[in-house]
Amino acid sequence: MKLLAAILLPLICLADPTPSVDSLIESTRTVPPEFAADALIRLAALDSVAQAQKIELLQRAFDLAGAAQEPYKRRAAISRFGGPAGFLNRVYSQDLDGLSLRLRAVSAMLAVDRQKATAVFLRIPPLQLPAVSCTEFMVPDVGRFYEVLGSLLAAETLTAKDLERFAGAVDSAAEIPGAARAIAAAKLSDADFGRAIAAFTGALGKTSGDDRTFTHYAAAGRQIEVLVEECRKRKISPTPLLENFRAYLVWHLSGKRCADDELQMPIGAISSFATPEEADAQAADAANFFNQHLAVAPVKPIEEVETLPSRQSGTAAGLHACEDTACKGIANQFHDLVFQANGNALQPKDKETAEWHAQLLGFLKSMSEWTQMPEVSPAAYFREKCGVYNDLAGAVPTPAERELVLQALLDFIGRNSFQVKNRLEWFLPANGLIGRAALDPVGLARITELLRKSSDPVVALFANLEAVAPRTPDKILPLL
Repeated sequence: MKLLAAILLPLICLADPTPSVDSLIESTRTVPPEFAADALIRLAALDSVAQAQKIELLQRAFDLAGAAQEPYKRRAAISRFGGPAGFLNRVYSQDLDGLSLRLRAVSAMLAVDRQKATAVFLRIPPLQLPAVSCTEFMVPDVGRFYEVLGSLLAAETLTAKDLERFAGAVDSAAEIPGAARAIAAAKLSDADFGRAIAAFTGALGKTSGDDRTFTHYAAAGRQIEVLVEECRKRKISPTPLLENFRAYLVWHLSGKRCADDELQMPIGAISSFATPEEADAQAADAANFFNQHLAVAPVKPIEEVETLPSRQSGTAAGLHACEDTACKGIANQFHDLVFQANGNALQPKDKETAEWHAQLLGFLKSMSEWTQMPEVSPAAYFREKCGVYNDLAGAVPTPAERELVLQALLDFIGRNSFQVKNRLEWFLPANGLIGRAALDPVGLARITELLRKSSDPVVALFANLEAVAPRTPDKILPLL
């Protein structure tokens, strides 16, 4: 036993001690605001943190979130597995935009102090979502705002008057489903429900926006149907709501449309990013759904002539990946590394040879020499190179080779200036690498050590945070 202790003691002494909560809180002062806010929210969730300190940390996180580089969450309206759309969906799944951070802080505070949580929520500025052009494919995703609003209504710290005010402030297609759900779920008297419906109806009559966002949220009719049924139960006429929703649909359907709207078909349950609206293909055919489920006299069905676009203009740009010569060359090398000449994937035994390992080292050299082409944006270059490293990490057969690949990825992330231009996109590969190491603490112990000792303050903070406030696998896997 003494001999074993003599062997293990030096190893224990050499190991990095788990950082203290106070040291991590202090480290948040040296990183950009969205990273500081995220870390403070995670630390506030620890059982060892006293209630007063939890509130202090969450209030500070809420305040820092206002300076986040990205103001609100977005999602790809045109679905693609992989490529820019898939990457950006993962970027925003980190919940590091300003609105998501604020809402996370409010939700966490609700469990500690309902009145303070409500006061903080009411400090969130009006959403005021910008229009999305047809050349863009990312649309706003503010569903969480209305989920938190619903939680505060359920906690009885927000009033029917508050709901009426928020319902009347809706001015984007992205808000309609969430606002409708919040009204339907609220425990309101008939009079209060009537006032909330009147405010929401008035907002619908004034809501006009871009086609990209409208088309993505075209299945909002399903939530309107729920409200209509609730109106009838309460002996409130749904006609004004239906008339204004009809006018909202016709205005968008007969206006300027994006030429690639057919690509925005619902993707259903096959994607973890699908919303309830996207999963309902019938409701997404807005005019037909209205006619079959909502149009009841005196409300007229929508006629075909009312759905004809005034003109079609613009298609989404930037959906394709790896189109330049350098990237295609790397892709071909990667294919040769993991596939046989006949197109079948190499088996693990095929990768145990000295020849294959030499080929791997040659590929890593090519990766290190791969530089950004003039015609390629910094975002595309960064995204594609990190993607290859991640794919390669899943293709190598041994822990030592995996460590070699991930260290190369870490080096690339650490010396990349893209961090300044887009912090959320830069952080996704680092965040995934930290999570990957946490899921394999033995096999990637060396990577964990490098992460915790990184010269980059963001990487070091989150690697050390993982040791104190670890995430569950369901929070990590969507990042990979």
